[in-house]
Amino acid sequence: MLLALAGGYSGFEGDINFDRIGAEFSPQFPVYQLRLPPAVMGSLVVPLIYQICVELKMSRWSALLAGMFVLLDNALLVQSRFMLMEGMLLFFMCLTIYSFLKFRSLTHREFSVPWFFWLFLTGISFTCTLSVKYVGVFTAIVVLLLSAKDFWFMLADNYRSDFNLIKHLIARLTFLIGVPVTFYILMFYIHLSILIKAGPHDNIMTSAFQASLEGGLAALTKGQPLHVSFGSQITLRPTYHTGGKPCWLHSHAHVYPLRYSDGRGSSHQQQVTCYVFKDINNWWIVKHPDSDSMVVDDPPKPIEHGDLIQLVHGITSRALNSHDVAAPITPQNQEVTCYIDYNVTMPAQNLWRVEVINRDTDGHKWQTIKSHIRLVHVNTSQALKSTGKQLPEWGFHQLEISTDRIINQEATVWNVEEHRFTKSVEKDQQAREIAQSEMIPLEPTHLSFWTKFTELQLKMLMGKAEEMEHKYSTEPIEWPFMDKNVAYWMSPNSNAQIHLLGNPVIWYLGTLSVFGYSALLVFYLLRRRRGWFDLTTGEWNHFVFIAELLIGGYFLHYLPFFLTDSTLFLHSYLPCVIFKILAATALIDHLYVVSHRFPVLPSTVKYVTVGIILCTIYSFYKLSVFTYGGTDLTPQQITDLMWRESWDFLIHVRV
Repeated sequence: MLLALAGGYSGFEGDINFDRIGAEFSPQFPVYQLRLPPAVMGSLVVPLIYQICVELKMSRWSALLAGMFVLLDNALLVQSRFMLMEGMLLFFMCLTIYSFLKFRSLTHREFSVPWFFWLFLTGISFTCTLSVKYVGVFTAIVVLLLSAKDFWFMLADNYRSDFNLIKHLIARLTFLIGVPVTFYILMFYIHLSILIKAGPHDNIMTSAFQASLEGGLAALTKGQPLHVSFGSQITLRPTYHTGGKPCWLHSHAHVYPLRYSDGRGSSHQQQVTCYVFKDINNWWIVKHPDSDSMVVDDPPKPIEHGDLIQLVHGITSRALNSHDVAAPITPQNQEVTCYIDYNVTMPAQNLWRVEVINRDTDGHKWQTIKSHIRLVHVNTSQALKSTGKQLPEWGFHQLEISTDRIINQEATVWNVEEHRFTKSVEKDQQAREIAQSEMIPLEPTHLSFWTKFTELQLKMLMGKAEEMEHKYSTEPIEWPFMDKNVAYWMSPNSNAQIHLLGNPVIWYLGTLSVFGYSALLVFYLLRRRRGWFDLTTGEWNHFVFIAELLIGGYFLHYLPFFLTDSTLFLHSYLPCVIFKILAATALIDHLYVVSHRFPVLPSTVKYVTVGIILCTIYSFYKLSVFTYGGTDLTPQQITDLMWRESWDFLIHVRV
């Protein structure tokens, strides 16, 4: 929405699809205006980091060091110079931490205007953080856990009255739960109020959602009959998707192979699949089991919950069938076919019972788009299901359809997307009529905000990113020491190029500092257990708080990526970079403070820190050719900058 605001202010009409990396922008495209929000917000991370260190009671020199680390990290700079999310994500993440620390520092001015302001800004900031990318939810979790811990210790304070504690609880629940939830819903209300037209990727939404948008599916549903009747021509799609692409019930004049690769046999009947593109082979005719007619009666006879039907494939005229044969990919389920009567050992079993799931709200009659239905195979009492698994080459890599004995599951829910009454059963005429059905004029149907809001949340939360092989994809284990880079751009005429590549000095120091601070925490714990108190109670509590905020924040933002199976890239690690930069600064600051107990150590810490700063500046300078992309490098220069064998830079071979 922030990028859309900048684009709209600049007159951008959204007429570019960004479908090819490296494509030239038109002269009218507002490149600078759209790059401005992430660039400005990414730049503001530097002073925010400085202020966070100040609020964490580090010295001004340590705060300056942290700001310098952010300023001189090549990856943070590159990621904020493009129309990407991370610059905004890191800004709101840092603003959240800073606001929370400011709020905690005002314990002596409870319930004052500044106290309420910083508490309010904390809730708003972490809502913006998780709204930019859902990884921001971990920032919210860190803040909520620390706030809950603070309140828990308040309960042990006998000087506080019950009324005071209740006020604190209400304030935290209001500004850290109530306000964020309200603000989050408000953002989507604005979003859904503005986005009223169909777009190129709205097919992941349900048919009802798509039909509520101007253009797109609304162009196909305007003027369609409301109630599905015997003789109707329909397309069916799974209503819910827990990941992957939308698809439509499909058949074609090809049969299952006699035997699968694992040696199992099939019925060798006509394939039934779920196809991810709209196609004439997605159309089916709803037939009455006791009639040979496949045209709509006059008047039409609507189908209701519990009615038995047959589904006849519109192009091949074969009926949807299931039987006690294992499905090709999920052998625990039954195979679904279009029945071919050449195999007398497998009689037709093509009766299906229509179950309208949402009949309590939308009625017992089967309605176009609105009705969520299950098709239960009468002979075996199993429900038609899209498994979402891809068939091999013999199935043209379309998605598997089967029936499942577990009826009550989301994968067995379908809805009619396109619908028309059959007026002629002549095949050529029927095909022409089906094709012409896509020319119906548009007008959106109504869907309430809460219905659209709920569906959109479920799609975002349950949606699964497409897995793919990519040259620059990485695993989380490769991130802390930056095993790989990511190529962003290369000049077509020279070796000038831009890569997502961090400053190795900062990344290595930060990773080592996370474990160093953790090791020091364990060391102090063991010492305290033995009765040796190296730190005062106040110093110890502050040391632990920094560990909870920075070390806990680092691992909370990092470890969940090990549980995902989607394709990942280095930019997912950037929130962790912020935490480990702060951890490195906190460790250096702590070592400098405690070193004053020994004569030589303060100077040693100073000199080591100066050495780190010089190495950081040198590393930034050398790799800046891949940050700004303005230098034409020779192949030898590129090879010299390949400090790790796993880094992959690009070289134009010049003839």
